[in-house]
Amino acid sequence: MKLAVLADIHGNLEALEAVLIQAERAGAERIVSLGDVVGYGADPLGCVYRLQEVDAAAILGNHDQAMVDPTQIQVFNTGARHSLLRAQEVLDEDALGHFRRAAYRRVEFGGVLAHANPVRPEDWELLYNHEDVRWAMQEMEWSLGFFGHTHHAAIYCEVGAQVVRLTSASVAIGPHRYLINPGSVGQPRDGDWRAAFALWDVDRHLVELRRVEYAVQVAQEKIADSGGPAYQSERLAAGE
Repeated sequence: MKLAVLADIHGNLEALEAVLIQAERAGAERIVSLGDVVGYGADPLGCVYRLQEVDAAAILGNHDQAMVDPTQIQVFNTGARHSLLRAQEVLDEDALGHFRRAAYRRVEFGGVLAHANPVRPEDWELLYNHEDVRWAMQEMEWSLGFFGHTHHAAIYCEVGAQVVRLTSASVAIGPHRYLINPGSVGQPRDGDWRAAFALWDVDRHLVELRRVEYAVQVAQEKIADSGGPAYQSERLAAGE
């Protein structure tokens, strides 16, 4: 069984399509979305529909939560608020139902998947600082966890009392604890503009971080045409 683990699509339909094509070519049998399907990008409804078409397992992100509870929109920065208000206008009841049914956390094949810190997913805690990652690994009940939210692809491994960030793009899951961020599909912020996702081969106990090029200029033009802030468009080509 192979699972494609996607996070932080953020309304970028061009990036999502490229990832879904690569996932299928790689033999992925299921898709899991770690949340933040909407926000920033110009195609929130299209992204929800595509996830529904591939029967993706839905996990709630903080941007998605703002669709279910619009009072949350005010906590976001100006650029994000613009895109969330637009998403609120275009999402239909079927799309909103997608988010209402989404869980904060899922457990699959002995691993845990969440948008943010899998120990307290509803608090939207960023796992970016080393100490936060180490705490989460020590506290979580599972030996393997996937999370998004930071838009930075990374593999962390706990060996004894130490937590290290691996430099490789793949890891054989062994007797240690692991936390893996597949990176962002639609808005990478780790210096690489290409869409990111993870391929989890459950049977071979292997996780690979993958990148794929997509029509970034098309995504940029759509943001500009929607009246979004220029920076939301420009950052896509820079991976920031």
